[in-house]
Amino acid sequence: MTEPVPPRDRKRKWIWWAVGVLAMVFGLMQLFPATETNPEVLGDLAAPPAVAKILRRSCYDCHSNETRWRWYSRIAPISWVIASHVNAARQQLNFSEWATYYPQTRVRKLEWMGRALQTEQMPPTAYLLFHPDARLSPDERAELERWIAASLNQPGS
Repeated sequence: MTEPVPPRDRKRKWIWWAVGVLAMVFGLMQLFPATETNPEVLGDLAAPPAVAKILRRSCYDCHSNETRWRWYSRIAPISWVIASHVNAARQQLNFSEWATYYPQTRVRKLEWMGRALQTEQMPPTAYLLFHPDARLSPDERAELERWIAASLNQPGS
């Protein structure tokens, strides 16, 4: 006759079984990595050096074809989320395709950038958690806002 398994041991077995299943699921996820792409740069944004430096540091990872794919962007399911966010950001605004935009499109995108800066939506808080160097100082925000205003006042922006 077998002795009953104490509840504590049953719970422990169930926890190890669940951990094993989760580890297998996580391992299987790695077989389906997200596609990390950096398409060709079709025409980069022409901006003063100070502005270009700020944009490259704080914006280009999502809003250009020059994304720096970090090590954690290769681990599913995080990789799926990051690739999705980068693709969506590139559709919204892509500095690597700036020269291909119609003048009116550039105006709209500059206006969007200005609103995003004023409301501090960009760079997003979630991005800043992993990239604190992308945080914009008040002076950098002001520099970008001045550049946007000057660009909007130029004919054929």
